[in-house]
Amino acid sequence: MKQIRKEYIKLFACIFSFFCFLTARAQTSSDTSSVSVVKHRTGSTFTLSGEEIQRMMVGNLLNTLQGRIPGLTVETGSGEPGYDNPTLYLRGQSSWNIGGNKVLIYLDGYEVDMNAISSLSAYEIESVTLLKDALALAPFGLQGGAGVLWIKTLSGSNDKVKISANARYGIQSAIELPSVVNAFDFTSNYNKALANDGLPVKYANPELYKATDDPFHPNVDWYKEALKNTSKIQDYNVSFRGGSPKTRYFVLMNYTDFTGLYKNADAIDKDFGTNARYNKINLRGNVDLQLSKSLSVTANISAITEDKNTPAGFTATELFDNLLRIPAAAFPVHNPNGTWGTSSAYNFNPVQRLQRFGIWNSHTRNLQTNVSFTEKLDAITKGLALKGGLSFSNQYVGFYQKQFGQPAYEISKGANDEPLLNANGEVIYIQRGSVSENINEGETSHWNRTTGQIGLEYSRTFGKNTWSGSILAKRQNYSKNGLVYELRNQGLSGNVSYDYNKTYLFDFVASYIGSTDFAPGKRYGFFPAAGLGWVLSNEDFLNNSTAISYLKLRATYGKVGNTNEDRRFLYQQWATGAGSWKLGTGNSTRDGRKEGSIANPDATWEEKTTLNIGVDLQLFKKLTANIDVFSEKRSGILEIPNADIPAFTGFSLQYMNTGEVKNHGFEASLSFDNNDHNFKYYLRGSAAFARNEITKKSEEAQPFDYLYARGYRLDQFKGLAFEGFYQEGDFDANGLPKQGVVTSSYATVKPGDLKFKDQDNNGVINNYDMVPFDYAKLPEVTLGFNLGFRFKGFDFDAYMQGVLNRTVSLLNDTYIYTHPFVNNNNMTAFSLNNWTPENAATAEYPRLSTLSNKNNDQQSDFWLRNGNFFKLRSVELGYTIPKIKSVKRIENIRIFLNGTNLFTLDKLEDLEAERLSMGYPLMKAVTFGMKARF
Repeated sequence: MKQIRKEYIKLFACIFSFFCFLTARAQTSSDTSSVSVVKHRTGSTFTLSGEEIQRMMVGNLLNTLQGRIPGLTVETGSGEPGYDNPTLYLRGQSSWNIGGNKVLIYLDGYEVDMNAISSLSAYEIESVTLLKDALALAPFGLQGGAGVLWIKTLSGSNDKVKISANARYGIQSAIELPSVVNAFDFTSNYNKALANDGLPVKYANPELYKATDDPFHPNVDWYKEALKNTSKIQDYNVSFRGGSPKTRYFVLMNYTDFTGLYKNADAIDKDFGTNARYNKINLRGNVDLQLSKSLSVTANISAITEDKNTPAGFTATELFDNLLRIPAAAFPVHNPNGTWGTSSAYNFNPVQRLQRFGIWNSHTRNLQTNVSFTEKLDAITKGLALKGGLSFSNQYVGFYQKQFGQPAYEISKGANDEPLLNANGEVIYIQRGSVSENINEGETSHWNRTTGQIGLEYSRTFGKNTWSGSILAKRQNYSKNGLVYELRNQGLSGNVSYDYNKTYLFDFVASYIGSTDFAPGKRYGFFPAAGLGWVLSNEDFLNNSTAISYLKLRATYGKVGNTNEDRRFLYQQWATGAGSWKLGTGNSTRDGRKEGSIANPDATWEEKTTLNIGVDLQLFKKLTANIDVFSEKRSGILEIPNADIPAFTGFSLQYMNTGEVKNHGFEASLSFDNNDHNFKYYLRGSAAFARNEITKKSEEAQPFDYLYARGYRLDQFKGLAFEGFYQEGDFDANGLPKQGVVTSSYATVKPGDLKFKDQDNNGVINNYDMVPFDYAKLPEVTLGFNLGFRFKGFDFDAYMQGVLNRTVSLLNDTYIYTHPFVNNNNMTAFSLNNWTPENAATAEYPRLSTLSNKNNDQQSDFWLRNGNFFKLRSVELGYTIPKIKSVKRIENIRIFLNGTNLFTLDKLEDLEAERLSMGYPLMKAVTFGMKARF
C-alpha cells in the first residue's frame, strides 16, 4: 500500500509541474478526440483516406489495408466468410515474443480490440493513420512498441443534411485450388510406392479406375462435388450527414452478406446443412454538440451484429484438408444402394458432412461507445482547454449448434480389388458411424474494455514563436473470458512543441505509465521521445523557388515498451500440477502440486528505442515524396535462460528480460497528381523495407556459429542443404551406403531419398548440418503502386501490391499436398515427376513411399520456395451520371465496376503464394456498384 501511494505521489508531482509549465506557454493538438495525440510535425506517420479503402470488396475492414500503408505489413487470413482476420506487423518483426496482431488499434481516440474493428464498414471511416516512430508512439508508453493504428470515423458537418446510398453486388471465386490426380494416376502410383516399400500391390487393375460411373472403382472429383465455382457478396448502406454550427451528426446503417463456396449444402434441409455464410448489420451514430461558447461534447456509438453460419462438426480447415487428402479412388459419394459412401482409411465423406451433419451459428454483438468533452478555459488564460472522456467497448460471441450423426457405408473388397458379395449376390457393406443428435449453445468469447481519461491542452503564439503542449491522465481496464485477473494500466502522457516562424521545430513527448502485471515498485516506466524539424522551404534561399514547393527535414529519437499478455505476474512464485498418490484403504487418488519456476522479481516490459530520420518534399506542387529511415533496438525480450539445471534441484528458471533484436529499414511514398486539365490523373508508389537481426539470445553452446539464432533474422529458415537424390550407385549389393557416401542420422536411406550436404564433414547428416537459408515467411519488402484518372464523368483506379524477400516452406505449410500416400494422403501434381531408376537424372521429387520418411521430412532448401508475389488488389472503373435538372433531390449518381484480387503473379506452380492455397481459399471478386447522393 505504501508503494502504491509513492507511485501516486510521483504522478501528482508530474501533473503539478507540467500544469505550471502549461500556464506559461503550450499548444493544443489538432485532433479533436479526447486522447491527446502529438501534432506529428517531426514524427513518422502515414494517413490513408476512407475513400481509398472502399475500393476492395472484402468482408474484413483490415484486409483493405494490404500494401496501402508503408510500414504496415498485413498478412491475409483465411478466405472463409467471417473468419478472415489478418495479421498485422509494424516495420516487420523485432521480437520473438511480440508477434502479429500486437498493434494497438484506436477508434476515435480509444483503444478497441481487433475483432471489433474488423467488422466496421469502410463507408464509416474518415481516415486510417499508422503511428510508427518513437515520437508518435511514446504517449502509449509500455503498450506502444508494436505500433498504433489510429482510425477516425466520419463526423457531421455544418451543412444541410446530405444523404448517401451505396449498393454493391458481386461474384467471388477461388484464386487457386490445388491440383490432385485422378483415380487412375493415384492407384498406379500407389502401387509403385508399395513396390518401393517392398509391399504387395493394392490395386490389381488400375485401368478400371479410368471409368467415371463405376462405384466399385470410383473416380471422384471431390472439389467439384463439394464446391461451387462462385459465391455471391453484397453490401448496402445509407448514411446521413449534416447539422448546424451547434449540432453536427453522422448516421450510418450498413448491411453486408457473404456466402461461401459449399455446394448444395442445404439440399436436403436447412436444418441438416448450410453453406458458409457471413452477414452483419452496422449501426453508427456520431454527434457533436456545441452546448455553449466554451463547452463542446462528442458522442460516438457503434452497434454491430454478426452472424456466421457453417456446417457443424468440423471446421473449414478440416473440410479443405480432406478435399485435398481424400483420393478420387477412395469411395463413391453414394453407394449403389443409395447410402453414403466412406472408407475406414478416411471416414469423412465431404458431401455427406456438408448436407447431413447439422449447422453451427455464431452470433456476435459489438458495442463501442465513447463520450468526450472539451471545455475552453480562456477565462483562466487564453488557449487553455480541459478535455476528458469515457469509453466502453464490449463484445459477446455466442453459438448455437444443431449436430447430427448419420452412418456411412464402406464397400467390402477382396484381395483383387473387387467387391465382396454375400450368399444372395449382394454387395457386403460395413457400417461406419451411427445415428446421433445433439443440440448445444453457449458462449465462445466475451470481453469488456473501459477507459477514462482527462487532461489539459493549451496553445499560444507569441510573434514568431509558437508553443504547444498537452497532458493526459488515463486509466484502462480490460477483462475477457479465460482471464482470471483483468488487465489494468494507468498513467500520464504529455507533449511539448515549439516552432519558430514555422521553420524550426521541436517536439518532446513522454509518458509515465504502469501496469499491474509487474511487481510493486517496478510497475511504472518513463517513455520519452524528442523530435527536431527544419522546414527549409520557409528559408529565404528557397522561399521563392518555383521547383521546391515544400521541403522539411526531421529526426526523432526515443523509447517505448511492450507488455506480454502471456507472461504476466512473473515476479510471483506459483505452484503447478505434479504427480498423484493414493491414500486409505479405498486407494483414493490425490493430485499433487510442485513448486513452479523461480519467481523473477525484476521482470519487466520489453523496451524499444528508435531513431527515425525523415524527409517530406513537394516539387512543382504536383510531386510529393515522404521518406523515412529508421533504426530500432528492442531489448529486454523475455526468454528462459538455457542453463543446465540438475534434475535433483527440483526447480526451473523463470522468464528473464535478456534478449535483444535490432531492426532497420526505410519507408518511401511518392505521389504525382496532375489536376490542371480536364483529364486529371495520378500516379502513386510506395516501398517499405525492414530487416531484423537477433543480437542477444540465450542459447545452448553450439560447435558452429551458423547453428546459433544470434546473428540471423527472426524466424529465418534453417535446414539441410539439398544435394540431389541418392542414386543406386551410392549403395553396395546389401543396400548399404558405400564408403565415402554420407549417411543420415534420421532414417535408413535408399535410392531416391534426399541427399544433403555434410557441412561438418563427419560423414553423417544430423542437426549440426543445418544452415540458414534465404529469408523468413514475413516479407522484408512491401511495394505498392496506384494509378488513376478522371475524365468527363469517367474515373478509373487500379492498385497493385507486391512483397519481396519472402521464403515459404512447403514442408511446414503444405504437408498433405507434398506427401502422397503417407498417412493415406492423396497425390497431387507436385509429386508426379518422382524419382525412379529410369528418370533419376530429371526427377524433381523423391521416390514414392507409403511410409513416413524422417530423412526426407527434415527442413531443407528442397522444401523452401520463393514466396514473393504481386497482386492486383483492386481495379475500378466508374461513371458519374450528370445531374438531371428536373430531379432536384438527386445530387449525383455514380455506377462502377470493381475487381478485387483479380490477378496474381508468383513463383509457385499450382499454388498461390500468399496462403499457399491451403484451407478455405483466398477469393477474387467482380463487383457491380452504385452510389447516389441526395
